[in-house]
Amino acid sequence: MGGHLQGLERGVSTVAIGQFGAGEDKTANLREIERLAQTAAENGAKMLFLPEYSMYYAKVNAWSKNIEAAEPCDGAFIIALGELCRRYGLWIAAGMYERTDGLPYNTIAVLDDRGRLRGTHRKRRLYDAFGYRESDECRAGDKPFSPIETPVGKLGIITCFELRFPALAAEQKARGAETLFVPAGWVQGENKLLHWRTLLCARAIENGLTVLGADQYAPGKFVGHSMAFQPDGTALGELGEEQDLLIVKIN
Repeated sequence: MGGHLQGLERGVSTVAIGQFGAGEDKTANLREIERLAQTAAENGAKMLFLPEYSMYYAKVNAWSKNIEAAEPCDGAFIIALGELCRRYGLWIAAGMYERTDGLPYNTIAVLDDRGRLRGTHRKRRLYDAFGYRESDECRAGDKPFSPIETPVGKLGIITCFELRFPALAAEQKARGAETLFVPAGWVQGENKLLHWRTLLCARAIENGLTVLGADQYAPGKFVGHSMAFQPDGTALGELGEEQDLLIVKIN
């Protein structure tokens, strides 16, 4: 896994989008995240963007397993991410299940290169569509992400299914976002890859934002194809169906 280097001829920031399929073994997931972090650092990246569910993903019995697997935002997963941030000099954004008194939040955590937690986004629009009910497995957040200063400028976040709601991306833009991060576990299905690619590009064009989509890849489950777009809709790069790293240079 050497990383695919794609993007503008010269950019202000080099960033990495990691694509992998998380499972129920948190230690194995962290090993894969570390490999991605090391490769990102070796390619000069200042920030690593990872998919939804990076900490843990249960294929069956998600209702009970998510509750058991969920962690607080100062728990073992965040501590481990912080160590990787410091070791490789990277900011990292990654998905986790955040513990509550019941169903967990589907949360994206952003840590800086000193390992400090700088922000979290709790997914608000859960994937109750296409015959699925994410609301049976986790709790919805109740507020938008507050964009934060990062190596890619002011970063906004919407998660997976939220990509289908233009107002949520526009809300991030209105709050000052310059780059929009979309972590996902985009489920396979008829025309689903077309939807993923088209909606990422549309959110970039209509808001004048750089958009970075980091997707899980798992055969028969998630589409992969993590990708990035400039504000004018020009593609900065795209992965296929594999566990890999996309390196892009952005303004």
